[in-house]
Amino acid sequence: MDLKLDFEPKLFDPRTPLRQPPTKRAQANEPAPRTSRVYVYSSDIILAVNAALATERPLLVMGPPGTGKSSLAQHIAHHLGWRFYQRVITSRTQAQDLLWTFDAVRRLRDAQAGSRLKNDVVYVQPQLLWWALSPASAARRGGKAARDIPRAKDLAEKAPERHAVVLLDEIDKADPDIPNDLLGPLGDSTFEVTDIQKVITRETGRRMLLVITSNDERELSPAFVRRCVLLTLKQHGRERLIDIAREHFPGEDPKLFAEVADQVEADRARAEKEGARPPSTAEYINAVAACLRLGLRPGSPAWTDLSTLVLSKFRPAAPEPEAF
Repeated sequence: MDLKLDFEPKLFDPRTPLRQPPTKRAQANEPAPRTSRVYVYSSDIILAVNAALATERPLLVMGPPGTGKSSLAQHIAHHLGWRFYQRVITSRTQAQDLLWTFDAVRRLRDAQAGSRLKNDVVYVQPQLLWWALSPASAARRGGKAARDIPRAKDLAEKAPERHAVVLLDEIDKADPDIPNDLLGPLGDSTFEVTDIQKVITRETGRRMLLVITSNDERELSPAFVRRCVLLTLKQHGRERLIDIAREHFPGEDPKLFAEVADQVEADRARAEKEGARPPSTAEYINAVAACLRLGLRPGSPAWTDLSTLVLSKFRPAAPEPEAF
């Protein structure tokens, strides 16, 4: 990565080799797949990640859809060799859902069946923040190791390090109280599993980077934002789009990247005039990938239809010819 910085990253530097080599491409003539292992950093992103790691504060990433907010967290985890946990937040998500859940329905069913009621620990299911803070106690569901208590399954894929990156995606979709409800567990790195009256504390030496994304559709509370490192991602311009395409599809024709980027710029200008949603960086990458795999170029007969399908989705359909 040819990126000049005016500071020396101490905790995270994407210019260093990956902890794990990327998966080999199935065929040499295929364009490289778009995965979390490809991410084009800027100096402000690297500084924000290092600031969040240094202060042990959540990294709040804001910006329009398709600017790489969610994929940033996954790439950081892959690069550091840390475990990765993610949850897409919805309007029904509660703060406790991110820590643990309790299967009360199963417990009631067991009670009605007349069988001997199991230890309440059996009905506890640790969730991503618990796994990130204290995986040993999460595996035991907060209880002591015992034959009658099955071990819980870790929600993350195996990784070289036991540290974790946690992604809470689209926090602005949640009830306004959710961010504030998380301030205690995140600030103290401790919480109580009230269903079994067990206090969980972050294990000694355990590190966690919490990445929270927002499309800025709802204003977050000042108290919550104050406790975060704030990174705002902006819509990528033409040259930045081309640079991103070069990283995703190394060795491919840069003229194609420029041609598709020109279409994005034109569509964005049109979208602004019409009050429509402009094409995002993610849609630009999709358009480039489709051109490479289908052998198409902007200006070809099928390009107009293709760009409407994967890029300029706001474009109205052409009217049907009148019948005579």
